[in-house]
Amino acid sequence: MAKIWPVYEGKESTRGGPWADLPVPEAIALFELRPNDFLSDLTAIPRPRFGDVDHDLSYAGYKHIVIEIEHDEGQKAKWKPGFYKSRIRPKEAFRRLIQQPLVTELGNDNVVRVEYGPTTDSQGQGALKITVVITPGAAQRLANGVVLDALVRLRERLREMRDDRTPIIEYATEAELAQDGGP
Repeated sequence: MAKIWPVYEGKESTRGGPWADLPVPEAIALFELRPNDFLSDLTAIPRPRFGDVDHDLSYAGYKHIVIEIEHDEGQKAKWKPGFYKSRIRPKEAFRRLIQQPLVTELGNDNVVRVEYGPTTDSQGQGALKITVVITPGAAQRLANGVVLDALVRLRERLREMRDDRTPIIEYATEAELAQDGGP
């Protein structure tokens, strides 16, 4: 498996566990990795760090995405085990990680893209507003229960990412978004 790490600059590169564990080929495709994105082998202690390592810069938020490719899976995929730095920024990585389980359930042909942003739920708690932009006619093609299955998979991914916000999902086509003035 490949571990997807959101990384701060400075002394403390990460807190907690990785955002997700994905099969290596999936991680390579999702985060557009290339062999020359290699940073260090798995024996590097601590994990790769960026910026001024004498200061805690976590207040500035995540700045990098590092993919950790484990030994066995790396060999199967013909990739050198180790740490790789993705060119994908953390905000886009987060979007891709929440889009992936939705596309898996709803189908690639039915989903154009996923947009997200912070909001609050009916109880005033932090929530995550997710707009799934679907292709015309997708609503008729989606099998019974698949939308609920997509929500379950999304909640599992958010839990894996240690994001406890409630996902509030809306579905719209590009035409509906244009008519309403956007998400």
